[in-house]
Amino acid sequence: MVVCQQEQRSEGSMNDEANSTGAGPVFPSSTDATPLNSGKFVYWLKRLLACNPFYLLSAALLLFGMYRVSIDPSFLSTEVSQLVFNFTSIQFYELLLVGTAIFLARRLIWYDSVLLLVLENLLILVPFILINQAGLIEQQTVWALCIFAVVVAVGRWGAARGWISVLKPSPHLLAAGAVVLVANAALVIAYRILQETKMGKGIASGAAYEMNEASWLWLLPTLCALAILLPCLREDGKLLVQRRWFPVILFLFWIAGTGAHLYALGYIYDFPLRRELLTPLLCVLAWVVHFRLGDFVEKPSPVWRHVTLTLPLVAALAAIGIEGSRVFFAVTALNALGFLAAIVLQRDNRFARHLFLFALAMLVAAVPSEWVVRVGLSFNREKFIVVGAVAWLLLGALLSRDPRLALPAAFAVALAVGILRAPNGDAMHWAVQAGFVFFLLHSLCWRDYEHNGAVGVRIFMAAAWVAHSFVWADVNVSFWQPMIPAALVFTCWGLRGFVFQNWSGIALPIACLLVVLCNPTHHGVTKLQTTPTGVIAVGASFLLFAVGTTLALTKHRWQKR
Repeated sequence: MVVCQQEQRSEGSMNDEANSTGAGPVFPSSTDATPLNSGKFVYWLKRLLACNPFYLLSAALLLFGMYRVSIDPSFLSTEVSQLVFNFTSIQFYELLLVGTAIFLARRLIWYDSVLLLVLENLLILVPFILINQAGLIEQQTVWALCIFAVVVAVGRWGAARGWISVLKPSPHLLAAGAVVLVANAALVIAYRILQETKMGKGIASGAAYEMNEASWLWLLPTLCALAILLPCLREDGKLLVQRRWFPVILFLFWIAGTGAHLYALGYIYDFPLRRELLTPLLCVLAWVVHFRLGDFVEKPSPVWRHVTLTLPLVAALAAIGIEGSRVFFAVTALNALGFLAAIVLQRDNRFARHLFLFALAMLVAAVPSEWVVRVGLSFNREKFIVVGAVAWLLLGALLSRDPRLALPAAFAVALAVGILRAPNGDAMHWAVQAGFVFFLLHSLCWRDYEHNGAVGVRIFMAAAWVAHSFVWADVNVSFWQPMIPAALVFTCWGLRGFVFQNWSGIALPIACLLVVLCNPTHHGVTKLQTTPTGVIAVGASFLLFAVGTTLALTKHRWQKR
């Protein structure tokens, strides 16, 4: 290193001397690039080795090896022997992880020690997944292995907490982890007991089926909601275990392992995983991200708050369109209560008010059909969706001039119009036209000086509207249909101008004119394609003659003498 620094100083002095004497700088030759490239390779190789990927590869190979053992009849002939081999292997490996982590922590090798602890928490629920194989053998084995797995897991965590000084988890985190651990052990036992009375495959009723439904819809989301109750760390240390987000991430690892455990139970007992079963978990996870945003982002901006606040609504869409299911209605009701709580806690949060109104509209659209029939009304899902969307749009228009709400509102209008015209072949085009028209009408309420780029967004959407109108004209649309949205936009723009003397947004009347002309233009181009070339040439000659005459008559205005 010293020699290299001396050589670099000597080269620098030579370059300085050359510059002082007037000669050009002395550049290194092509052979000097080889040490630089090799140095970069060595640098990145050291960075990779510092991350110690061998621990991760070791855990992956262990899981792969257990999988191969479970499907290899030539190694161990019985399921019990395969289970004993895999169960003891994972327990010994986890003990090795914790022991090595303690050893490295005593030598102040913190990164590798924490990495081993993270691997331990990723694998802590794997023994319960292995016990599922014993669920079809006998109940005594299930009870014994579950109790043993819980005791050993608690012992490993107690040893790590006692011997690693920087690992000081809060009592709330330990209590939540204990709840998750006991819940996973109880799931294995409960599924095994209920399996005794389950007859056949693919059954959609009975105690075992109800247990599987309740585990996904209630148990797993409730466990995930415990992350909101975890205390917030006031200090952010230098080590990984001292970061503010480490307890939340650690707890979410346990929730992910519980989800994998439930999936394995459903696979063994022949209960398929449906997307509506995941919806409550996704909604709760979205609320966890919103409430724990401060653990990941220091002083999060209002934009981040708004983005995370919309995640529960997006997650609820996973259960939409499933006939006979009340999951979408239930999660939407919970989201509405969550937005109402946000409004109460933050009275100046106008964005939460709009989301609350949107959640109410979704709630109206998701009313179960049997509830409507009981009160003597005729049920029509499309009508409820339209009523909910229109109600939200009207309330939102009265409460806000924010351009950022125009796009989701336009999407809701397009969705409602598309559903209403679903039996017709032009439903998609009418839906797109309705979305563009609403967006442009909403832009008439904007205060452009308060939002940078509002004018550009309005012009872009007007151009997109014109482009879609030309595409629409290409599908043999009626001559008068594009004129309806154009007349509506132009009328609203004109009324605003006459009433408020505000003629801004000149892009709207121009777009209306182009939309009106799209159908005649399409018909004209179609006729030109079948018109003889000679006729086109004659017509073009008259057109050019008219242009030349116009130039001659106006030359004195635009040409200087």
